[in-house]
Amino acid sequence: MQDRVQAARFAKIIGSLDSDLSVLERFCEAGKQMLRAHGAAITVYYDSLERHTVSFTSDLALRIEEAQEVAGEGPGFEAARTNKMVFADFSTPSGTPWMALEDCMAAFSFGGTVLALPIDAAGARLGVLVAHTLSASDTFDDAAAGYLSSALGPVLLDYIGPTALEAELTEDWSSRAVVHQATGMLIFDLRISADDALTLLRAHAYATVSTLLEVAAHVVHGDLSFDDFSMEGD
Repeated sequence: MQDRVQAARFAKIIGSLDSDLSVLERFCEAGKQMLRAHGAAITVYYDSLERHTVSFTSDLALRIEEAQEVAGEGPGFEAARTNKMVFADFSTPSGTPWMALEDCMAAFSFGGTVLALPIDAAGARLGVLVAHTLSASDTFDDAAAGYLSSALGPVLLDYIGPTALEAELTEDWSSRAVVHQATGMLIFDLRISADDALTLLRAHAYATVSTLLEVAAHVVHGDLSFDDFSMEGD
């Protein structure tokens, strides 16, 4: 009975949203509203070079995803790894197991809560929906979270389909190509593995309070050399 109630809520919210929005944008916004969150983002292929945030409802939602990418840890990674919902409270220092992520979050003074929901279908892990509220006193809708965690993956596949999903992902894929290119350059120049190259990019992003894409662009454009760890031309 509860699933029927949540399904009806989901359909009603989807139907109320602007039809000019993409399917992924509507699903992301519907997830945010169902959870009673202040923002949400959907990221696919969470812990890989193909990682890509395909939709977000606010700049803060995107910054939270960028912070997790730089730190290489957080509730989104944990949800992707365990295929379980993960809740995190960032309202107090050292309130989570992810110290590097807390440092990244401090750069934009985030002190709210985060809920990460794994998105999978037919045994394939598609990604994670990460929602946030702005204070520790805010709560997520538990019934909606349970429904979204089990239903969002099949719904995405049903309404988008593999071909359309690929089109959604490749629409803004050029920015991720920069990370691929920078990783390849480090593999060649430093004779290291792909995992080590990505870790090196993340480490520099963390140290310089930058995004992974910004650091990758510096490498590709020749402004950042890990041979001497200097920013040339700054």
